[in-house]
Amino acid sequence: MPRSTWTGKFGYVASNQLLTEVCVFARNVLIARLVGAETLGEFIFLILSIRLFTMSTDLAAERHIMQVTDEALPGALAAAHFTGRIRGVVLACILILMGLHGVHGISFVSYSLLAAGAVLNGFTHQGYRLKQRNLNFRPALYIEGVATVLGTLAVYIAASMAPSLEAVCACVLAQAILQSTLSHIMAETPYKTNSTNLDSKRLFSFGLPLLLTGVAMFWSMQGERLILSAILPADAFAHFSMMFQLALVPVLVMSRMMLTLGLPYLASLKHHWVEFEHRLGQLHILTYLVAFGFAGCFLIFANSALDLLFGADFRSETKLIMLVAIAQALRLCRAPQSVAAQALGQTDIPFKSNLVRVAAALVAAASMFVGGSITTLLTIACVGEGLAWATQGLLFSLRNRAASHSSSMQFRAQEMSQ
Repeated sequence: MPRSTWTGKFGYVASNQLLTEVCVFARNVLIARLVGAETLGEFIFLILSIRLFTMSTDLAAERHIMQVTDEALPGALAAAHFTGRIRGVVLACILILMGLHGVHGISFVSYSLLAAGAVLNGFTHQGYRLKQRNLNFRPALYIEGVATVLGTLAVYIAASMAPSLEAVCACVLAQAILQSTLSHIMAETPYKTNSTNLDSKRLFSFGLPLLLTGVAMFWSMQGERLILSAILPADAFAHFSMMFQLALVPVLVMSRMMLTLGLPYLASLKHHWVEFEHRLGQLHILTYLVAFGFAGCFLIFANSALDLLFGADFRSETKLIMLVAIAQALRLCRAPQSVAAQALGQTDIPFKSNLVRVAAALVAAASMFVGGSITTLLTIACVGEGLAWATQGLLFSLRNRAASHSSSMQFRAQEMSQ
């Protein structure tokens, strides 16, 4: 594919990912400035709870759509819609139960508004993702980007007029309504949920390893924040979360861009191992350079950014900033091999490496409950990221050793023939 074409596709993916994460971050800035740190802490707890459920039930239906044959596509799309509805309703029931019990002292109205949003998200038409099979990412940018930007703008207006958690949750509901509506308008296929048992089995077989990976990924990425949400007061938790999110957002954006673009590209090369290894090696080098630069910039500029965005109260200790920077840089370094493993269908490799990271999160949790500090927790997180990276590299090398050896022999034979 010509370089200019790839540049255009990269631009659409980058725009969508940047819009999403920047708007999420901007929403948190608005809540902190207009409503207060305590409300921000409560809102982050709600969002983390929703993400825990969504990642624990995610069968990766959108990725399944990307790789099925044209003949199996209608059934795969129907299965995605059916499971989306079920997930939305179940999440809504969980949020209502949490509201009835007043979890974290948050009002029932806030939980109810988010529950309604969960149901509506379950009715999103996945047909707009079909364009991505041909590496056309514009529909996703239009639907997700417009909804995210307008949702963030709504938070500013609502929080200015009625500074409360309920007003922010109402904006989340409005964003869900808009995104679901746009998805139906821009889809080129009918909305169907009449999938067969075979379609559902195919989705389950494909998505179960990725579902388990998602659970492990959530705890590996957000485990420390979830632990601290149960220990720290809401305002102190908000202060830590914003420093953590300032480091997490760039890493998430780069990792998702790598997955969105790298997965179909590397999958197209999986039968050409020499080229596959070459491109993966280039991706590794680029990622390591970016990770090193990111860690240095975060260490230097994090407190200035926190002061500018949220206020002086959100400044953090240098040692905590350094540990968060190291942990996120190590996480980014794991991304290329994770994408490569998924492109080869070896989805258990990222899962197993994330289990190592989850084990570190559990050790970190135990350390907090026996009197450990946030510094101890983040140090354990850094060690966990390093061990997960090493585990993933070892598993990938062992699994693909035969293919790598074969390609080396082929390359030598070609050199000798020349």
